[in-house]
Amino acid sequence: MRNILTTVLFCLLLLAGTLTGIFLPDKEFSVKEKRKLTTFPKLSSKEIFSGDFCRSLETYLADQFPARDSWVTVSTLAERALGKKENNGVYFAKDGYLIDIHKHFPLKQLDANLDAVKRLSDAVAPDGIPVTLMLVPTAAFIHADKLPAFAPNANQRAIIDYAKNKGINVTDVADVLLKHRNEALYYKTDHHWTSLGAYYAYAEWMLSHGRDAAPLSEWTVETLYDGFRGTTYIKTGDPFAAHDTIEAVYRVPTHRVDYNNGYYIADSIYERDLLQGNNPYGVFLNSNQATTVVYGGGTGKLLIIKDSYANTFAQFPVDDFEETHLIDMRFFRGSVQNYIRVNGITEVLVLYNIPNFTEDTDAARIGR
Repeated sequence: MRNILTTVLFCLLLLAGTLTGIFLPDKEFSVKEKRKLTTFPKLSSKEIFSGDFCRSLETYLADQFPARDSWVTVSTLAERALGKKENNGVYFAKDGYLIDIHKHFPLKQLDANLDAVKRLSDAVAPDGIPVTLMLVPTAAFIHADKLPAFAPNANQRAIIDYAKNKGINVTDVADVLLKHRNEALYYKTDHHWTSLGAYYAYAEWMLSHGRDAAPLSEWTVETLYDGFRGTTYIKTGDPFAAHDTIEAVYRVPTHRVDYNNGYYIADSIYERDLLQGNNPYGVFLNSNQATTVVYGGGTGKLLIIKDSYANTFAQFPVDDFEETHLIDMRFFRGSVQNYIRVNGITEVLVLYNIPNFTEDTDAARIGR
């Protein structure tokens, strides 16, 4: 009898929430999740018979449900109480880690993106400009031992090997990250790597180019934020989630930084004001911008074509080069080849985390 009453009460609450949502205006963007929310799907006979309308409606109702964040937390608590090991695309892993689930990767988009990198490499090779690809494994690979037993987990190393077989110059950072996996290489509540993880990858990249990275003992490590909860926490709303620490690592504390061709000029690669907002990770290079140029004290001009993993990585090479340029293909609409020519770029690094690179349709424009 008690189970029946509980079920009826839950259904009534769900119905009330759905009906309430009908009379409330749709939200277009979730500040907390930093993404666009689904609006009411297009209604047509084609959409109905294909099943696309029902799938879109389900996503719409989930995104627009009143007090959605609170319901996410309730759902997580219920799942964990029932002994389940995942919720909302996140594994509840050992040692307090919340790790994004990646069960498979779309090979069609991966092929398109790898072909784009190869086209760029071939196009600039006559000018003596090397192009390197760094596909960074996520915590799901490096901390696979922390995942629930028998948890489905896509093979990220296979993606790196696949890229190598395409004839692309690949800096493989999987082994060095695995070597240091007992250190804090990834945030427990966010999908990004930490500054420490990025440093080890930077050192490997330097070594692969015949250069020596300054030992970590020669860098200044500064705690920027000590109560960080990131994207995987947001997906679960787990009230018992850990608090991570965001650290800056630098040799020179200030740099001239040009965002979007003079739209905004800063004197540091760290936007400390963002630490108090909804995106503390955005402290690194002002989150994601179409173009960014950091002026350093080295020689040559490096271009990093990137996703947000490169924001943390970039704090290391900025003093090895005269200029470090960053392009985010999600916002950049120009020709990469033309950008290289106009700005006198001498070296290119394409840096993405593996799941993002296999899914990002914008990365297919890299070769243009």
